[in-house]
Amino acid sequence: MDDTTTTTPGTLAKFHLGLAADGTSCAMVFVDEQQHSIACIASHADLQGFINSLTEAAAEMARRRVALGGEAADDTESDEVELPPGAFNVTSANFRMCEEDGSILGSLVGDGGKVVGIRMRPHVANEMTRNMLRSARVVSTC
Repeated sequence: MDDTTTTTPGTLAKFHLGLAADGTSCAMVFVDEQQHSIACIASHADLQGFINSLTEAAAEMARRRVALGGEAADDTESDEVELPPGAFNVTSANFRMCEEDGSILGSLVGDGGKVVGIRMRPHVANEMTRNMLRSARVVSTC
């Protein structure tokens, strides 16, 4: 039997995430296209590290796609508003609360793969959220 069939990872087909009843841990299950699965139990820090790794991987994928002249480079339309100097289009964001001082920590990722770290006090985050909601178009009504 060929060893590559058991050691080479497959394509991720399903991902399940479950929270423990006490809220102190979660279970993650990864299933490939051949229905092989891997399960693990993660603490808050483990899950946050996993999310951060995924965010970094997504940023690197975007950077490489642009470098190769891929689809992200074609997103620019002629009727787009020109950005101020130093600004960039944000394609993803990740935030969490700092347990030490209550500030909000996070990152903004641009379509070119640029990552900008963010640290703000909760009142600034509330103000920013309020302003963004006021300026956003209504997508649908419920």
